[in-house]
Parts: sequence; C-alpha cells; structure tokens
Amino acid sequence: MPKLPILGPVSGIALATLGTASAVQAAIITVPTGLNPGDQYRLVFVTSGTRDATSTNIADYNTFVTNAVVGSALQSSLTANGLAPTWTAIGSTSSVNAKTNTLTDPVANASTSVPIYLIDGNKVATGYSDLWDGQINIPINRTESDGYPAVFSVWTGSSTDGTASAGLSLGSMFTTIGNSSLTSASWIGTSTPLFNSTLYSMYGMSSVLTVPQAQPVPEPSSLLGYITLGSLMLGGAIRRAKK
Repeated sequence: MPKLPILGPVSGIALATLGTASAVQAAIITVPTGLNPGDQYRLVFVTSGTRDATSTNIADYNTFVTNAVVGSALQSSLTANGLAPTWTAIGSTSSVNAKTNTLTDPVANASTSVPIYLIDGNKVATGYSDLWDGQINIPINRTESDGYPAVFSVWTGSSTDGTASAGLSLGSMFTTIGNSSLTSASWIGTSTPLFNSTLYSMYGMSSVLTVPQAQPVPEPSSLLGYITLGSLMLGGAIRRAKK
C-alpha cells in the first residue's frame, strides 16, 4: 500500500491558514460576487445587541450601530478587504428621516444611488428607490457576528418610504418597529408600535464602498525566487540548530 505523504510544519500551517480564510469568506461577504474593481455598493446588517428607543438624538443610534461592528466578524472581513466604512442607523427621529440619515433619499441622493447588499453577499435592493418602495428583495437578518438576531423586532421609527412615523418616531413613548425576518413593508414598519423602553435590535447601513483594485499576482520567476530564498533560510536555520 502506498504511503501517504507527511506534511511538514510549514505545509500544515499553510493549509490551516487557507482553511481558516475560506471559512471567514464563506461566513461574511463584504465584497459581493459579481462586482468589479471600482464598482460601488453599500452593506446592511441587523445588530446582535439591543437597546431602547428613548433618545430623540439620531447620533445615539448611529453610535450604537457603529459600536456593534467594532471587534466583530464583520469588522475582520472589512479590514481584510481594505474597507473602512462609516455606519448609520436605518431609523428616524422626529427631526431626521431614515432616508436622510443614511443618505438614501431617492430624490436628494439619486445621483449617488448604489446597490445595497446584506453582509452575506445577497442583494437587498438595487438602489435607493428600490429600498424605499415598500418591499426589499431579502430580509435584513444577518448580524455583525455572522448570526441571526434572537428577536426579529427592530427599532426604526420609520414609515415604508423612509420618513419618520408620525408620532411614533425614535424617542416617542411608543415607537414603530420593523421585522428583520420579512421583506414586505413590515421590514421597516409594522402596524404595532411598542413602548420605547423595550430592548430591540437596530439596522445598520454602511457608507458607500468601492470594490478594491485586484492585487497583482507575482510572476512565476518572482514566486520561485521567494520559495528558493525561503528554503535556503529554513535550511540554514536547521544546520545552525544541529551545531
């Protein structure tokens, strides 16, 4: 029976590294497939953490979704791809509409409209008009930790067109919620507002991202040189260790 080759330490580490990289890529996708270098897009997610809806200051909610990304699997994927977006909450206070806070107003921001993707690589909306037309393509149901929220209720304070719910915006005693398991108009605003001290998740949206330029692949001669140099260095280290 032929013997199976035994992998050396370096080969084993290389395979383990490749396996880990593949697992990360399969889990969270921050550069959707089908896009080319230079293409622009945005990402959305739902927070795994929860908070109340008592504040009337939209900056508090923006800070909440921003902090949710820090140190997360989503952050690791973004960093690996050389991306560093800012984050805003898909939510409305009495003075700031969700579409204004996220710069997704189909009229005011029409010239910068880009596709919006969930952090698993699936397209949520083809652009800003599609986002606020009353239905999205897939639920926004993935968290920054590459999981699903414990509860589907999400604070939004918003109507289906991205404006504040009259009398039910973030900071109101009773506030509109969305449902992160749905693609209908209820993704952003259900018919049952809830008391604002309850703890629920929030939707987060990235700033506009640009697909990075592809990194050049080393020419075979250069690659061979690196391998040869590495082998010589390893051999030298082994010889010194034997002395």
